[in-house]
Amino acid sequence: MSMRIKFWLLTTLLPLLTLLASIARAQTPLVLNTPFFAPITSPGRDGVLDLFYAELFKRVGLKVDIQPMSAERSLLNVNNGIDDGDVSRVLGIDQAYPNLVRVPEPVMFYQMVVFTRKPSFVVKGAASLEAFDVGILTGWKILERNIVNTRSLLKLETGAQLFSMLDKGRIDVAVIEKLEGLHFIQTLGLKNIRIMEPAFVEGDWFLYLHKKHEALVPRLAEEIRKMKQDGTHKRIFDSVLKRYQPVAGA
Repeated sequence: MSMRIKFWLLTTLLPLLTLLASIARAQTPLVLNTPFFAPITSPGRDGVLDLFYAELFKRVGLKVDIQPMSAERSLLNVNNGIDDGDVSRVLGIDQAYPNLVRVPEPVMFYQMVVFTRKPSFVVKGAASLEAFDVGILTGWKILERNIVNTRSLLKLETGAQLFSMLDKGRIDVAVIEKLEGLHFIQTLGLKNIRIMEPAFVEGDWFLYLHKKHEALVPRLAEEIRKMKQDGTHKRIFDSVLKRYQPVAGA
């Protein structure tokens, strides 16, 4: 092969192949796992994080696919590089799963609250739940770490199962993210279930990616900040949360 042909290949085909590879990456969606239910993520892709991430990744020129998965399996798959990320977890989860990298700008503020049919009581940490049969969802690490010494602790796979057990009196309290709990009360048509105050635990949730996508972290953090500044974040969350106002005020 002559030097002229080699030069042509380097100057013409190599940039073209690089461009095609870049286009292919942009067209291949990042797969984010979600252990959540509506209204956080939903099969109809109309949960707050479904809508938020669709806009976020559009702004950085990427597509995203959010797939449901159990909480524990989601973390394992992302840590092993099988999937690209997890939609939201608490600060510090990467200490247990070292191949995860955190996008440092929070995506939402969560509240894990107590739902019950029992007479009102004040929630003051784990001690306030010790006299009860408690239900949570399997794999929710922050609850597994903080709910201890209860009369019993039942771990269930779905929110529907959790609230069915509460409705039938098989558990005394259910601890779950507030918005998800309101969704299940509404969709299952449950009555006389109250939310105890204050929240059992609350804080920020962050997007986590597998370390192979670490280069994306600064861009995503910056766009999340911009979406908060220009009102997009609030608009998306408000549009979904208003579906539950009648329940919240009941």
